[in-house]
Amino acid sequence: MEWLEKMNDALRYIEENLENGIDYRMAAQIACSSLTRFQKMFTFVTDITIGDYVRYRKMTLAAQELKETDIKVIDLAAKYGYDSPDAFTRAFRAFHGISPSDARNNGKTREYPPISFQISVQEGDTMLGGKTLIRMEQLHCRAVEFRVNCMEPEKHAWNLMREWVLKNLRDYEVRRYIGYAPCGHHPEGEGENVHEYCALFLLHDDEGKDGEYFGAKVVDAPRGVFLVGDVVLNEYFEDCTIDIGLSMKNASQTIYECMKNMGGYELDFDGRTYLEEHFFKKEWFTADCHEAILPEYRFWLPIKKQSV
Repeated sequence: MEWLEKMNDALRYIEENLENGIDYRMAAQIACSSLTRFQKMFTFVTDITIGDYVRYRKMTLAAQELKETDIKVIDLAAKYGYDSPDAFTRAFRAFHGISPSDARNNGKTREYPPISFQISVQEGDTMLGGKTLIRMEQLHCRAVEFRVNCMEPEKHAWNLMREWVLKNLRDYEVRRYIGYAPCGHHPEGEGENVHEYCALFLLHDDEGKDGEYFGAKVVDAPRGVFLVGDVVLNEYFEDCTIDIGLSMKNASQTIYECMKNMGGYELDFDGRTYLEEHFFKKEWFTADCHEAILPEYRFWLPIKKQSV
């Protein structure tokens, strides 16, 4: 894939300029991308920011030089773009857990190897190196549904689900939970308003075949093929709390770009919408202040094969 080759070209540029200073806009230009898209794609794929990656690589190379040469710390600091030996030492200790002098004496340091991107397809997943970049899933099952139409419907729907789960089930930690807003999260525009939201507890095999499961209503879960990818929670409001909505939006854009790069598929919003898979920690179910415990998320984008 051409986009993959361009991403690797950008990584080679970064590696070759760790000592000279890196122009991130130049790296994005080499990748044939905007700087914002390049940063988001890099973080989505690697789980670290491009800035962290550069710092990790600098600290890896600096430790190697400390152990293999007689270079002074002040010279290393200047070589890798630090304003002072103290700033370099702080960064070195944060990464390796020891000071530069300790690293020179005992040689025990961390190593972060250079990254390269490779894509393969394995059992229906699009793989980037050893990490699943996009997983393709076909959803076809029943689910327990908690549907509400009110202010803050996500909060109320998941609380109803949580109460029902704790009352009736023991294996709730290994189950799958999916939510969606049939008419969108803000059908009348941005801001707070009443809207509909569904929280789903996916069922196995013959569970709920009679239309109920432990007294709860059973429905058919949204059906069809989806591209599924992780949501990186790296967007924040001004008060420093996590902006889940914007993080979700960024993930959707990245998954959409991946779909275009894969080829052969297109969006399918005909009677369908995107889904949000929630991964709840045990404490979310059991703690008194469970609302402060954020789940992890995956974004499900509805797709179909392009017509010939």
